[in-house]
Amino acid sequence: MAKPKTKLEQQLEKEVSTSELGAIIGKTPQWIRQLTRDRILFQVGRGKYILVDAVQAYILYASGGKEEDNKPRLVDHKTEHERIKTEKASLELAVMRGELHAAADVEAVMNDMLISLRSRLLGLPNKMGPKILNNSSLPSVIDILTEEIRTCLTTLADYDSDAFKAGAADERRSEED
Repeated sequence: MAKPKTKLEQQLEKEVSTSELGAIIGKTPQWIRQLTRDRILFQVGRGKYILVDAVQAYILYASGGKEEDNKPRLVDHKTEHERIKTEKASLELAVMRGELHAAADVEAVMNDMLISLRSRLLGLPNKMGPKILNNSSLPSVIDILTEEIRTCLTTLADYDSDAFKAGAADERRSEED
């Protein structure tokens, strides 16, 4: 003869209707039916759910799912969103402190420096031609050219960090307009 079920066993197997389950977890019956269609909750009969199983399944769903199932969870998305916000704030702070420059600012300053160098280098033949023409000694010509090339290259060495800050200030002003 079968042993009578204890009160706990009876509670674990208690069946509830869709509207009762909705009232227990604070959702509408339509919401419960949608969770059933989404295979979050499982019916044991038409509109009937085992209370304990349904509540546990809903809690798992509401908390974002199991960690080990490798599915994206709401908690993970929120954490990633907060990490991105923190990273963005730290980058903005680095820009304000002058520790970081916008790519457009760097590009503009570098373009200016390279254009200046290019024009100086292209001007070398006209500038150096007369000096070299009057000088027939190869070592002397090499010294003259080397000195003038070094002078041209100082254009690159004379990097001014304020040029980057000026570019950033111009950019901020255009954003405000």
